[in-house]
Order: sequence, then C-alpha cells, then structure tokens
Amino acid sequence: SFVTQVSAYWRLWNMPVHYWLVRHVYFPSIRIGLSKKGATFVVFFVSAVMHEVLISVPCHMVRVWSFLAMMGQLPLIILTKYIDKRNPGSSIGNIIFWISFCFVGQPMAILLYTIDYWEINHQKRWDDIILDDAKQASPQRGSPLAMIGRVMGASPEL
Repeated sequence: SFVTQVSAYWRLWNMPVHYWLVRHVYFPSIRIGLSKKGATFVVFFVSAVMHEVLISVPCHMVRVWSFLAMMGQLPLIILTKYIDKRNPGSSIGNIIFWISFCFVGQPMAILLYTIDYWEINHQKRWDDIILDDAKQASPQRGSPLAMIGRVMGASPEL
C-alpha cells in the first residue's frame, strides 16, 4: 500500500524520531495553547533546524538548504491533504511526494551543498590562479584555456 498524503510519509518514515517530536515538541506546544496547525509548524521548524545541523556540522558550513527543504514540506502536506479529500485513495499525493522528494528535493539539496562546499574550499585556489595570471603577462599563461587547465589541476607546463 502507498501513502496518499505527505504527512503520512513523515509520520511513518522514522518512527522513533516521530514519537520523540510528538512527545517533546508537539504535545508541549498544544499544552501552551498552540493550535494543531501551529504545533505542527513548530515540529517541522525544530525538525528543519536539526536536519540543517546534521548537514552543516559535517560539512563545516552553515547553509539553509536542508532547513528550507524541510519547511517546504508544509505546503506539500496541505496540497496532498486537499487532493486526498477530493479524490480519496488517489495516487496523486504519492506521486507528488516521490517527485518532490527523490527527483527534486534531495538532488537539489545535494547540488546546492556541493556548490557551496566547492566555493568555500576552492575559491582561494581560483583567486590565486587569476592573480598569478595577472602577474605574468605571458599570453600562453594568461589564456582562458590555460587558466581552466590549472584550476582543474593540470601542469603549468602544458
């Protein structure tokens, strides 16, 4: 059987984390007077912060991509609940989830973190090559192809 709503996926994906968030975030939010929707928002906010921490710490960089991806689930939850009410048992919600999660969300997040990581760890090398080329006015060293080759690690003698 498949899930027809994104919210069902998040409830069933990681049961220990789901129960921890319900016990320690959702119910306390309800007890202090938040609505169910408000408490759900707080749960996703806490989860989004933790997802970002789990990515940012190992990568040694703080970005918002994972946080935004988790918070972006809220509109999908609303959309798939609406679709399931209009077409009960329809696979449309399941299709929306898998497209957003596997074909757009995860690959996009990996791409964005990779680009940021590359820029942080390779920008100095790129700047050094450009400055080096500016210092040496030789046409061979200063050509765009030679510069690209050196950025990619080619020998300067080539």
